[in-house]
Amino acid sequence: MTQSTSPQPEGSSPTVAAILSLIDELDVEDLVLRFDVDFDVPMRQEDALRLLRLTGVLDRSRQGDVGDTARRVGAHWCEMVRADVAYRLFSGLQLIKASRADAQWLHDLHRRGGLPADDPFAPYALARWFDAEGRIRYRLGSFTSARISFGTAVDIAREAGLWWALPDLRGNCERARFEEQGQPARDGGKGSAAAGFVAELEAAVGEIEDLARQHGVDVAAPPVPGTPARHREFLRGYSNALHNLAVALREAGRPDRSLEVTARSLAISQGLGDAYRIAQSRTNQVLCDPDNARSHFEELLTLPWERGKAIARQNLALRDGGASGLAELGRLLDEAERYDSVDGHHAGLDVDFYAYTVRGYQRTAASLPPGSRPDDVLARRLRLARSVRSAIALPAYKRAYARHMRPAFLHAIADAVVRGDGSQADHEKILSLVEESSGRELLDLLGSSRPSSPGPPAHRIAGAPSPAPSGGGPRVRGALQPASPELARALREVLAEREREYEERFLEAPLTSVAHDEDVAHRLVQYTLNHPGSCVVRYFRYAAPDVTGPSAAAVPDSLGIMVCRDGRLTTVPGIPYENVTGLAGQVWADISDPASPWPSEQTCRRMWDLLVAPVWDRVGDGDATTHLTLIPTDHLFAVPLHVAVGPGDARPLAARVPLSHSVSVAAFVTQGRHLLKRQLMEDDDDLAALLSTDSDASGRELVGTGWRREHVVVAGVPPEGLEFARPAHAADWDGLGALVAREPEFFVYAGHGTYLDGPEAAGPLLHLGGQDVLTQFDLALHLNLPRNKLTVLGACVAGQGMRSDGGDVLGFMRSLVISGAGAVYLPLWYVLDTAMVGTVRALLAGSRQALGDADAAPFDVVQALHEHYVSVALDYPDLAGRIQHMPLALYL
Repeated sequence: MTQSTSPQPEGSSPTVAAILSLIDELDVEDLVLRFDVDFDVPMRQEDALRLLRLTGVLDRSRQGDVGDTARRVGAHWCEMVRADVAYRLFSGLQLIKASRADAQWLHDLHRRGGLPADDPFAPYALARWFDAEGRIRYRLGSFTSARISFGTAVDIAREAGLWWALPDLRGNCERARFEEQGQPARDGGKGSAAAGFVAELEAAVGEIEDLARQHGVDVAAPPVPGTPARHREFLRGYSNALHNLAVALREAGRPDRSLEVTARSLAISQGLGDAYRIAQSRTNQVLCDPDNARSHFEELLTLPWERGKAIARQNLALRDGGASGLAELGRLLDEAERYDSVDGHHAGLDVDFYAYTVRGYQRTAASLPPGSRPDDVLARRLRLARSVRSAIALPAYKRAYARHMRPAFLHAIADAVVRGDGSQADHEKILSLVEESSGRELLDLLGSSRPSSPGPPAHRIAGAPSPAPSGGGPRVRGALQPASPELARALREVLAEREREYEERFLEAPLTSVAHDEDVAHRLVQYTLNHPGSCVVRYFRYAAPDVTGPSAAAVPDSLGIMVCRDGRLTTVPGIPYENVTGLAGQVWADISDPASPWPSEQTCRRMWDLLVAPVWDRVGDGDATTHLTLIPTDHLFAVPLHVAVGPGDARPLAARVPLSHSVSVAAFVTQGRHLLKRQLMEDDDDLAALLSTDSDASGRELVGTGWRREHVVVAGVPPEGLEFARPAHAADWDGLGALVAREPEFFVYAGHGTYLDGPEAAGPLLHLGGQDVLTQFDLALHLNLPRNKLTVLGACVAGQGMRSDGGDVLGFMRSLVISGAGAVYLPLWYVLDTAMVGTVRALLAGSRQALGDADAAPFDVVQALHEHYVSVALDYPDLAGRIQHMPLALYL
């Protein structure tokens, strides 16, 4: 059908007239319906897109019309497919963002039965849009989010009777589910995950074959040019399902059976002329039959798929080896390093491809005679790592950075540690590399304009989980317990969707990549010189398991500790990192014990021996330490160092010295978070409290603190005895909004939390009344604390989830810092309610006592916590009591 009529200007040339006539005759709906088999299959996506753009179909001036909206959604699907095939993933996310409102409007209509029942176009465009969204997210490694989108596409297709599209949509959904659920098992033991999926994927293939019989589709013979379009689309999806089965079979250790299934998939793809799927099948054949790899890769060079050609060049160079292979890999890396885009986000960046090329370059260089090896291997790894880091603006993509690129920095740090001579300059070089590779996303967020997000998140949890009761023992702010497996899955899906919403907010205001501060080590030196008695301990990780230099030796995964005191830098290297992971695992085992969910005495002594004892002589060198700052790395974010206990002294560390933590040297010194130690208390400070309380989480830390009632604002059920002037808001999104609107100097959360573990949709959660949960992404987007001086998250394990494998800082800590929070106090275990009440009440009361009769006075947040912990050590002579009643770690 024709959607528009273009008037022809008087006196226009025949060429112009022909173009305008062509535009008038273009049938947008037919083009979208045929895009998969007539344009995507032969890699002519851009031809279709040029035609679609000529029609003006993406014009959003007409809203509320089903036909116009469906055509826009269909056209955006075509654009998203092109972005996916070309690996322009940032562009793909921008397209998702640009068209989501239209797709959501159509989806709402579909669920209400409001789409035309006799016309398949609107549901087809909608199902394909969700499928393309899933493909982009799958590429980024967000398998849970991808599976949700793919599942929505399948549901729409089934409900609308889109039988010819269903095999492809179903195949994508099954593959995402395979990756989502199977990744941890495959990482632990290859094949263990795939074996369980083979039967499920075989069943899915059988269902598709049943559907083919119902609609007269011949799946036994390859398609020919005269095969109907819907049958060709069906067969393309069937080929996709077969390919997924072949991959699972290969990973399950059944290569012969995998090759049989691949042959069936390949025959269909060749009949269709489907370059992309042919390349997929050839790649699986290579992995199953490496002896014939060269012929397979040489065929990839002939296909009209640029990424496939690059993969073929890469693998042929690896097989050639020697100087010629190294030269070709170098050319591929040069091309990668030259690639850029106008928005600075390297829209076509393909981390997996580039990382594999770098590793291949390194292996090939190592195979050459010592005198012929290039000296740029480590430099290339670092150059690429820096380029990728500056390009990646999205947390999901950063997981790929963590797997592939951070090792380059760990190698560089290891090289500096091993080659260093102990001079101050060498220490500064090490620290500079450590800071360049750590906590970078947090610094980017601090350096970028944060997009405002009014209102609650779009995805809610239907029926919030309930806290686990403490029973007859001490009241513990315990974990949220989903009432059913369905609710647990719903929590993970809500977490995944809110992560997606968080990512999409930064498509409107992309992160500014903050340049690494080359003088960060010098700034730290100056800080300790100008703050006598201060000492900063920076933990860092390094490793060089694969080296290429003729005289180099492998460096095992290790922990280093750098100390800066009185302007002097010293380093303790060589702590086996497996000891660190073992300690972190022991902490988690301790706090998971329902009988005593806090670190054991043995664990606290082990913390000291491993992490404090090696530097204690430096920490206590010279005058008394008046402020010790610990900066963790990776697994150490989960270790409560403030309760480490040394030999001959039963006081935990935080009762021995005034102690704080920070997320990085750059945040502490360059970003000025060290200035939060002493803050000006004022008579008109506001205290905001978000309360999700019950008998186990009383919220009584707010009672008896000396705060004037007119400056206390509450959301939730207030504890008995709390004085406040205004009526309490509900503990919901509106209540949270009311608290934030006050721009409170003090913010306290009292309630319950938990931690969702797993490879996907993992992280800490907080209870929000009885109807929803708060995630780290909610706080990052919906909490704005521009004048905040002190924030307390008084819920169990609120401090967990801060680490990432890429060296970034995650969890509530990141969210609070970028939201403008001042000093942040949070627990790392399931805390006693009495311990939380006593500690937070002391801090809140101390802030008012500091004022005395004045309108303003300084308050030292580090010293206040230290003095309280000193009193705890006096009140509890037994070590277990001291540990239990020192529940909070302080981060500046």
